[in-house]
Amino acid sequence: MIRLLALALATLPATAHSASPACGGDPAAGRPVVSETVSADPTRKRVFAGVVAATHSTDLAFQTIGRVARIEVDPGDRVAGGDVLATLDRVSLQEDVASARAALSAALAEAAFARQSFERVNTLAERGIAPRAQLEEAEAARDATQAQAEAAQADLARARDALGHGTLVAPNDGIVLSTEVEEGTVVAAGTPILTLADLKGREAVIDVPTEFLQVLPQDAQFEVVVHAEFANPRKARLRLVEPVIGDNIRTRRLRLTITEGDSDFRIGSLVSATLARLDLPVMTLPATALTGTETDPAVWRVLPPDRRVERVGIKTGRRLADRIEITEGLSVGDEIVTKGAACLRDGLAVGPRVAP
Repeated sequence: MIRLLALALATLPATAHSASPACGGDPAAGRPVVSETVSADPTRKRVFAGVVAATHSTDLAFQTIGRVARIEVDPGDRVAGGDVLATLDRVSLQEDVASARAALSAALAEAAFARQSFERVNTLAERGIAPRAQLEEAEAARDATQAQAEAAQADLARARDALGHGTLVAPNDGIVLSTEVEEGTVVAAGTPILTLADLKGREAVIDVPTEFLQVLPQDAQFEVVVHAEFANPRKARLRLVEPVIGDNIRTRRLRLTITEGDSDFRIGSLVSATLARLDLPVMTLPATALTGTETDPAVWRVLPPDRRVERVGIKTGRRLADRIEITEGLSVGDEIVTKGAACLRDGLAVGPRVAP
């Protein structure tokens, strides 16, 4: 047993060296690697998922306080301008009008009585019978009751307006995106009841890494395609880079106005967006392709026709998410090893290209 164990230990280093488990494969048959062809488009492989939204949407609300009696629509319903969307409890609104009318009648009666009292006291004062203080008191009562009557008149006008505003109608044709309250809810004036999207205009909303903005022109053009559909890509234009950073501090939200075929996109559909311009003078590679040191970076270039590799010194620029900008040392069309570079040496043959 001891002799067998010693024999195994003696042969272990040679076995481990020949197998090269960290690199794998048979060097004589070509080292298996993953490579990428250098392109002048830094976003060639950057496809961003997003969702279709309406270019214009509006939160609709009642202009008065009240209890929601009915909501006539559901999310996804298409409505026409003038259609009734929701109503408040008209019984309570009519009671408010009746109460305001009664308060006005009482205020007018008090104002009339105070005016008559002032006229009587004024006549007596002219004859020298009523004292000056009594006249001033009657004058003050007349003015106060008149002001109360005017306030009651205004309250009645507001109650009548509220009765007229108890019906929420669609200002234009659109699609109901969401309803914010339930029937029976007491709402204040201006409380959002539902959100209505305009039928015209669609945009794609996507989140991109913050570094992506460094290579994004102000007039960036995108191609947008709907998920799970065999549809042709549609062109979209960058409308807005939202100034607020997303929940993930490494992303920013872009809004892309779909400039052609927007009627083919349904609100809420999942889409993919890619930068349409392919002439940006920027070359990038995955960070995994770099070898060497920070002061002397390099990559492995595959040379045709026998697919042997050579080490090429490069200069790097900005970091764009998981990719590095290459400023010098490479040309468009070069095939560069992106995975497996640690197992290479000059002149070593590699196997057929495997795309990442």
